[in-house]
Amino acid sequence: MLEKFSRWISGQAPEASNKTATLKLVEPAPKAPAEEPSSATWTVVQGEWNAGVNARSAGPETCRTHLWDRLSAARDQAERAPDRMFLGALLQSLSNEDMALPHFPDTAVQLDRLLAHSDPDYKAIMRVVESDPQLVGQIWAVGRSARFPSPPSSLDMAVSRVGLVEVWRLSVQAAVESIRVESGPYSKVADQARVHGALVGDVTAALAKERRGPQFIAGLLHDVGQLVVLAAASRTNPDPVLVDRIIREQHANLGVLVAHAWRLEPAVAAAVAWHHDVSQAEDAGREIAQLVRIADIAVHGAIDQRMKRQSHPELAIKQTMTRSMDPSRPMVLAARSIERLERDGIQVIPSQL
Repeated sequence: MLEKFSRWISGQAPEASNKTATLKLVEPAPKAPAEEPSSATWTVVQGEWNAGVNARSAGPETCRTHLWDRLSAARDQAERAPDRMFLGALLQSLSNEDMALPHFPDTAVQLDRLLAHSDPDYKAIMRVVESDPQLVGQIWAVGRSARFPSPPSSLDMAVSRVGLVEVWRLSVQAAVESIRVESGPYSKVADQARVHGALVGDVTAALAKERRGPQFIAGLLHDVGQLVVLAAASRTNPDPVLVDRIIREQHANLGVLVAHAWRLEPAVAAAVAWHHDVSQAEDAGREIAQLVRIADIAVHGAIDQRMKRQSHPELAIKQTMTRSMDPSRPMVLAARSIERLERDGIQVIPSQL
């Protein structure tokens, strides 16, 4: 996605193979039996889950030092003023322990505490929900979506219909929405990154059989460092090739800093750090990191299949697994998550850039 975006924003034509991947098959001749598409009609691609590297550490100071050295060197070598401004903006964010980010949503923290009780106080939950206009709007949007046969008549009905766990998830997703990317081509890439995170969070939680907790948050935020890069790029208009390189090489390091800035569980930071190569993970963070890796592969693979691209996700899932699991299960979960978001009116399959 990122390389194709670079060609688009810089005015170059996209690769022909990517165009043919979404063309409809020619209808069979009249009276001829319908045939399943053969593998020859699919474009073979490398899985998007390989587009990145691990962080240097799950600890913030190691990542911060590494980022400072690499970004400073890149700024010194940059010839264009917009490129230097872009790298300078990223360096400036490193000087703040909180990365100059908005705070993690207090609504999500309050809902998490209330839902931790075996018998949650529904009235208290509704008071928290009603105090957050953005969350109320999201609940109404989901409650009125095609997922349900008729619109709810009240906010209480909408919350009951959507479910308390999904209400909590919507409140957590406000965190990634708070990383503001200026309107323009970079905002479109950011929207895709947010949707991808929501899908990976959903699949990670389903694999862990924990609908609420660090598994969902780790999946949601596994690529959050991309949003930090895109936010800086949207304000400075650098070379898209440079943006792609920084995302590929540094988004995991930036993601670790975001997880620590938001004071999330160490397991979340570990999953963000190691989701590209679980073999490097420390024992304490390996389990969730592995689930995030599998979910990431499954979501990318399911989208590839929808776009008639062969990236062999089940093989990659087998290579990642260390415990007994049917490699087709993550793919089924990813397909269901995609369908659910589409019923909510969210564009999941990226448009051709």
